[in-house]
Amino acid sequence: MSIRNQSAFLCIAIVAISEIGLGLVYLTASEAMPYHKQALGSEWSQLEPGARMLLLTLLNGYGSTHLAVGIALGALLLYPIRRGQLWARWAILATGLPVLGATAFLSHRLASTTGANVPWPGAVGLLGLFVLGVALADPRAQTQQNP
Repeated sequence: MSIRNQSAFLCIAIVAISEIGLGLVYLTASEAMPYHKQALGSEWSQLEPGARMLLLTLLNGYGSTHLAVGIALGALLLYPIRRGQLWARWAILATGLPVLGATAFLSHRLASTTGANVPWPGAVGLLGLFVLGVALADPRAQTQQNP
């Protein structure tokens, strides 16, 4: 594997692992994150039970989405990308960009509109690392070409 493809692989692998970790945190959350409480302007216990259940369901759904994206990116890296299959680069882009882009945009919007201490720079950083990885990836340069 070329240095360029090794760098691409590393960038996307870091994103995939981060997505799995983020997904697990939100999927298993039992209440809102501290910055969500900041944005709400109230403590978790002060919310009505229905509002807590709704927010928890949305948080868990957010987590399951990130977990799925992380697993999909990992699978695409481990199999078709390593085999030099050209379609895999586009599949990686189509899998990660919508979720990572939306996360970066929405977390920044939440921070800027509410003043909450949202970790949006991390989301933007992951998006940048992902785009760099996709840009560097060149499956045609693989030494092992399998149809």
